[in-house]
Amino acid sequence: MAKQQPPAPPREALPDDEPNRYLGKVKASLCKRWSVSRMDPLYEIADLAAYLWALERPDEAVVIAAAVATAVPAPPPLPRGGVNYSLWCPATYSHALVARLGTGVLPEQAGASRAAVLADPGVARDNPRYVVNQVADARRVAAAPPDPRSMKWQCQGLARAIGAMALYAELGAAGDPLFAPHAEDAAAVIPQLLGRLGDRLRSA
Repeated sequence: MAKQQPPAPPREALPDDEPNRYLGKVKASLCKRWSVSRMDPLYEIADLAAYLWALERPDEAVVIAAAVATAVPAPPPLPRGGVNYSLWCPATYSHALVARLGTGVLPEQAGASRAAVLADPGVARDNPRYVVNQVADARRVAAAPPDPRSMKWQCQGLARAIGAMALYAELGAAGDPLFAPHAEDAAAVIPQLLGRLGDRLRSA
């Protein structure tokens, strides 16, 4: 039986003709390591989607995120039982971005992604304080002064905060009892994070 080939990155992830210099470098590096079965690339794919959203390119962002949502539609199982959260946790960020941005362009996938994270948000449901702290951390990230020496880490930190807040906002809006009390706060910080990230990317 022939070994199944991993999915190729979508056209929107390719560095060809990318107008943003920093994003061109990110895409070139990520495409060489593109994988939907390893934790680090899964986080970086969600980061790329957040970068495109911050640059006011949401249609491209949702295609990038949907590549993960389609390939990892549900929590992947571990060989001996249980869930592989090393893959599912980063995948939830892409699912959340599809749910938030894809209602108009990918309505079926947006609904499926929302249902997938409602079934398993990738966050422990017995630790509500964690959600509170994550929202507070996102506010701190949004308010932190720029550091010209750390372009990569600042952009990545902003993108990860966007992914988490999109996840919490979508779960809360859908009525998940753990996230509903924090949905408004999570949604409110997203524009601040996007603004900071967009400014940083354009400055590269």
